[in-house]
Amino acid sequence: MLGRGHEGVEAGAVGLGSVAALRSVLKSWEERLQAVRDECEQLKGNLLTVAKEMGESETGVKSSLKGVQVPGKADEKR
Repeated sequence: MLGRGHEGVEAGAVGLGSVAALRSVLKSWEERLQAVRDECEQLKGNLLTVAKEMGESETGVKSSLKGVQVPGKADEKR
């Protein structure tokens, strides 16, 4: 993805030392971005698992509370 911004740089800057440095920086950023992508992919799976478990837990709690009697306003006046 970053490579598009660097297209043609080498042809226009033949013989300059900065081209090698630029290539090195580009490679470094591409490696960093790939590491971030990999981490996000791992987190995606973990977060989806947690969301599923929390949803199931919430459903279980709601079901368990259905049988609980809560006094109404009329009962509070007694």
